[in-house]
Amino acid sequence: MPERIYAIGDIHGCSVALKALIEDIDPQPDDTIVSLGDIVDYGPDTRGAIEQLIDLSGRCHLILLTGNHEEMLFHALNGRDDRRYWESCGGTTTRRCYPDRGDDELIDPDHFGFLKRNCRDYHETSRFVFIHASYHPNRPMPEQDGYTLRWEFARPHQMAPHIAGKTVVAGHSTQKDGVITDLGYLVLIDTGASMGGWLTALEVNSGEVIQANQQGEVRHSKRPER
Repeated sequence: MPERIYAIGDIHGCSVALKALIEDIDPQPDDTIVSLGDIVDYGPDTRGAIEQLIDLSGRCHLILLTGNHEEMLFHALNGRDDRRYWESCGGTTTRRCYPDRGDDELIDPDHFGFLKRNCRDYHETSRFVFIHASYHPNRPMPEQDGYTLRWEFARPHQMAPHIAGKTVVAGHSTQKDGVITDLGYLVLIDTGASMGGWLTALEVNSGEVIQANQQGEVRHSKRPER
């Protein structure tokens, strides 16, 4: 069987949709799954989503990218102002999942450690680049800045192919109609799971698209061949 590489868009605490996606994918030991960041905040069950990813890390090659919401969570331990900023940006919902954790922990220590140890800025293969947010087209990936990778929205009419000539797969920029945006050189797969939309997984080699929602419904489509 050819290598399978799935990218999963912004989970945002949508554990029911994540569970449905994982069950449909049925990850095997040789598969790679890349979570594009924003695992936490807004949705109802960040705790359950992280628990599923911890379990998934023992079933396949799991790669986590740092989204702007993970960055805010990491900074929230620095002091009251950073904590309040994170809480105002969806962190309050995450805190409700951890009622037994105070301001010195915020979430379960093993969950925080799992994210802190494993989250990275980007992931690159021979054909694809995986990021959370956006990129500078003319900069090699090691020279990209953190703000662009985690915070900048990818506006399709302003984007250009990356200098490496690889297809970039990103989340963060929500496609509210539930349909991924595919420019050929850039694919945007955040389809608003925490807004009542879909959580999207894209198998980058075959173009298979799997989507699930918080009702546990699953639908399939295909990325157009180019």
